[in-house]
Amino acid sequence: MSITAWSTTASQNGNRLVSGNYLEQQSPSTLNDAGRSVMAQIRAWANNIEWFEFGTGSNTVSYTRVSATQISMPVNVVDQFHVNRRVKIVDGQGATVYGRVTSSSFNSPNTALTFEFDSGSLGSGNPTSVSYGIVSATNTSLPSVVPTGTILMTGVSSADSGFLFCDGTAYSRTTYSQLFTKIGTTFGVGNGSSTFNVPNLQAKFPLGKSGSHGLGTTGGAFAQTPTGTNSSPSFTGSAFTPSGSVSVSGTVAGHSITQAQLPNINLQTNEMVKIEQAPANRGSSSGAGATYSRANIPLGGSGQAHSHGWSGSATFSGSSATPSGSVSAPNFTGSVLDTTNPYIALNYQIKY
Repeated sequence: MSITAWSTTASQNGNRLVSGNYLEQQSPSTLNDAGRSVMAQIRAWANNIEWFEFGTGSNTVSYTRVSATQISMPVNVVDQFHVNRRVKIVDGQGATVYGRVTSSSFNSPNTALTFEFDSGSLGSGNPTSVSYGIVSATNTSLPSVVPTGTILMTGVSSADSGFLFCDGTAYSRTTYSQLFTKIGTTFGVGNGSSTFNVPNLQAKFPLGKSGSHGLGTTGGAFAQTPTGTNSSPSFTGSAFTPSGSVSVSGTVAGHSITQAQLPNINLQTNEMVKIEQAPANRGSSSGAGATYSRANIPLGGSGQAHSHGWSGSATFSGSSATPSGSVSAPNFTGSVLDTTNPYIALNYQIKY
C-alpha cells in the first residue's frame, strides 16, 4: 500500500507497509526491513510530490467507477476535489489519465466526482489511484498561472481544459461560479437567474476599455457606406461688362505706280483728235498745222491692282472688375466600403 494508506491506529500498523511491519513486541531483526519499507514509500511519495492521494489516517480509501468520466469515493472530499482542480487517475486497466474536476458533491456516505479529461477516459474496472494536484484553483500558496477570466487566443478547434470559447454562450452560474464571480453579467445576463454569458468575440476585434468604451460594450461594422454626392463644382455669379477705351495709331507706306498699274484708256474710233504739228513742220498751207480725221494714241496701262502697306499699334486702358457669385461644394455618393484589414481567424477562449 502507498503512504496514503498508513494508519494512525496502532493495531493497523502491521498491514500498512509494502514489506515488514511495526508491531508491539516484534522481533528486533524485523525492524530494519520495516524501516527500509517506510523509507522507500516516503521516497516514492516525494518523487511524485506534485500530486496528493487522499488518506484518512485510519482507513484506506477505495474508488468505484461509475462511468467513463465519473467515480465515487466513500468519504467527503469535496474540499479537496473541488471544481477545476487537476486530477491524475490510474484506472482499472492500469492506464493513467489526466484531467480536471467538473462536478463534486457529497451525499453521505459517498462523494460523486465527475471529470473532464485531457484525452481518453476511464477504462473498465475500479481505479487504483486517484490524486489531486498540489495547486488549487480556489486556495493555494502558488499564484495562478492563468487567472480566471483571462482571455487567450488559440488555433485549436476545441477549447482547452479549463477554458470556454468566447462565443457568447450562457453557462451555469453555479458550475462556473469562479468565472461568474469575476465577470458577472458584464457580457450578458443569460436567463437572468441561473446562467450568465461569456464574451462573444466571434467576428470581432478586441478594443481596450476606455472612458468612452465601457467594459463589454460593442460597436463598429466591417462595411461602411459613405454619405454625400460627388458632383462637379459649379460657379454661380453675375455678368459684367469691362469699361475703358481702345486707341489705334499708325502710318500708311508710299507706293510708286508702275505703267501696268495705270488705268486703261480706250477712245472710240469716231472721235476726232486734233494733233498739231511740231513747229518745224508748220510750213504747210494749212498754217498752224493740219488736222487729221484719225489718230493713234498709245493706251495708258492694264489697270492692275496695287496695295499700300500699313503699320501701327493699339493700346487698351480700362477699369478692373471683380466678378461676384459663389462656388457650390462637391458632395460624394458611393457604394459600401469594406474596411476590414487583412486577417486570419482564430478562437478566443476564457479561463474559468
